[in-house]
Amino acid sequence: MNTGTEINGVVILEVIHGSRAFGLNEPDSDTDLKGVLVGPAAWYGGFLPSPEQIEMSKDYVRYDIRKCFRLASEANPTALELIWAPEDCIRVCTKAGRRILDARTTFLSRRVSDSFGNYAVSQLKRIKTHRRWLLSPPKVEPVRSAFGLPERSVISNDQIGAADILSRRGDITDEMITPNFLLMLDRERSYRAARREWQQYHTWKKERNPKRAELEERFGYDTKHALHLVRLLRMSLEILTTGIVVVRRPDREELLAIKGGGWPFERLIEYAESMQMRIKSAREESALPEEPDRAALNTLCTDIVREVLDGC
Repeated sequence: MNTGTEINGVVILEVIHGSRAFGLNEPDSDTDLKGVLVGPAAWYGGFLPSPEQIEMSKDYVRYDIRKCFRLASEANPTALELIWAPEDCIRVCTKAGRRILDARTTFLSRRVSDSFGNYAVSQLKRIKTHRRWLLSPPKVEPVRSAFGLPERSVISNDQIGAADILSRRGDITDEMITPNFLLMLDRERSYRAARREWQQYHTWKKERNPKRAELEERFGYDTKHALHLVRLLRMSLEILTTGIVVVRRPDREELLAIKGGGWPFERLIEYAESMQMRIKSAREESALPEEPDRAALNTLCTDIVREVLDGC
């Protein structure tokens, strides 16, 4: 391991992140790096804004220690995977960095069921959306006339937003809105949804990664997203039941088989739904606290910053 003072602060922890940390890398996989740094004293004592993170390259990000602590205490998967990285993935670890690693269980809480789960849900949503586009892509650009709408909208964005808020609250009454307005509002919503779908589809088609496109065409859905979906669901369940974040995946072979199209789409959906139910149950029974001890973590963060600045 190395240590060193950088122009933008002191790097106290730096790890290999992503597929190489998970043990899911292949010969052409990138090497992703994540770091934690303590910036200069002006970041913590002055009034000018300081950066929360520094993009060293597209594959390397350094977090200010305060952002790392905040994200990890919110059970952000990226931050937790950073501080739970396997020992052979740790490239820089100072005494201050080791204090973070020694306290990493303090960051854990039942919030992982939401954070890891939300990431998994977003993966599942992308998988379903891309599959829909593969099987039944939008063929005609939406136009207002096709939805029975005039060339120009008679309903403003503010009116649509206000109507949505009142609708969610259940505060809309027949006396407040005419039937014609409700009809036009419904048509406007449908048109705008179709328009978003059209634009998103063409953006996806234009910007999709060629390798991912090949997987989707070959297997009917994005199997790389499926790999991460399954990984996130399993990690969520593991953390809730064991209180440990297992970054280096013991199920490597099965996960890579999923990426290789080993699971049909229907099995993936069934598995995801089953795991979501198990995670919900595990959350209720977990020994983890509902929330982490933020006061203790704040004290630790403060002590580390002071310690590092005193040593500069």
